[in-house]
Amino acid sequence: MRGLMLKDFYAIKDALLIPLLLMVVIGIVLSVVSSPWLLIVIAGTSFGMMAVMSIQNDKTAQWDKFCATLPVSRIQSASSKYGLYVLLSLFGILIATIICVIASMILSSFELSAVYVNVSFALILAFLPASVNIPSSFLLDGEKSIAGIILSYVVTALAIAGLRTLLGYYMNIEENLLLVYGIVAAFSVVVYILSWILCPRWLSHKEL
Repeated sequence: MRGLMLKDFYAIKDALLIPLLLMVVIGIVLSVVSSPWLLIVIAGTSFGMMAVMSIQNDKTAQWDKFCATLPVSRIQSASSKYGLYVLLSLFGILIATIICVIASMILSSFELSAVYVNVSFALILAFLPASVNIPSSFLLDGEKSIAGIILSYVVTALAIAGLRTLLGYYMNIEENLLLVYGIVAAFSVVVYILSWILCPRWLSHKEL
């Protein structure tokens, strides 16, 4: 799987410079007009989507059919996309967090709770939608895969609303906001892991 991830990384490495530069610029702009912490929320999804887009690139290059002739299982091929998504998302969140911490210290507005809330929200928006849009990208082609990505965010919004309602029966949401963010972030990671386990195995039984 490491070799497959390296293959994808080399394919997208030149494109990584653009979002990195954009993060710096957006971070500066947000520091002036609003809050730099929003950058953390944007970064995780932005970087992770490169892994999702690589699925369609593989289809265009017919890599999914070519790899069937190699000593590489479809489980490994699909799992590599999940692994790459995790690495890119966490990389984006880490870089954005560093930029935001530096910016907030310069502006004398640093708060540890802001780091916690925005990192938690970034994890939610990175991993919960990906649990849906990675499988849909394998199953759907072209414009249909874009519809799958849009649907994944609708599902995410409904899941967050449902969890918030459920947790509201057991605690005061406003008084335990930090705990709620942590619970939903943990839920998102668990759902992503389940998707990572189930999707490659399901795809391995499908015909090319």
